[in-house]
Amino acid sequence: MEVPICVNCGRIAQYRCAIDGEYLCYRCARIAVVGAHHISKPKIPGNIDIEITDKMKQDPRRRSLFESLWDILGYPPAEDVDLSREWIPPDFYPYKHKEYNVKTLCIYVNGEPVGFLDFLFTMDPEENISIQYWKMSVHPKYQGGGLFRLMIDRLKQIAYENNAKRLVVSHENDNIPAFIAEYMLGGKILYTRDLVREEIGRFGIPRRNDIVFVYELR
Repeated sequence: MEVPICVNCGRIAQYRCAIDGEYLCYRCARIAVVGAHHISKPKIPGNIDIEITDKMKQDPRRRSLFESLWDILGYPPAEDVDLSREWIPPDFYPYKHKEYNVKTLCIYVNGEPVGFLDFLFTMDPEENISIQYWKMSVHPKYQGGGLFRLMIDRLKQIAYENNAKRLVVSHENDNIPAFIAEYMLGGKILYTRDLVREEIGRFGIPRRNDIVFVYELR
């Protein structure tokens, strides 16, 4: 897996510029209105494969790549990423408990891991059987190429097959790219919840809330 580096400052990058395709970090990226004719989408050559696996049964070496991708895309930004580490669930990791059945949806391009999300079946706040997902990540190289749509479509299929009524996800209020993706794919805001304390987040936006999105499935 490539560790993307910001073209401006040399830090680890979280985004692909929609105009020229260069890598950018949170500090150097900006949210702006641009003409659709300026936007470039990455070409994804070769085969795209999706795999569903039990999170705790994954090959630790393979899981370490996904955790490294989450480190790359997480906030606050990672200062360094060790792709050689072997992932070991810490003792306090909540999903080691047997009552949780966490799955991982993995997406590959030509056999290379390029994105993932974790999910489980749960009861949502309105007591509907739902799929809750989190840690959704797509490598900056492939952002804008439709991979997240494929992941959500697969989650919807799994939900239908298991009579789940909703997909549920939450994002901090500074995660503007995630908002756009959820809205474009059919999500809507269910409710918001205040964070314990305010802090500066992505793009310099004050982080104040978690915003819970829901996909209603029929």
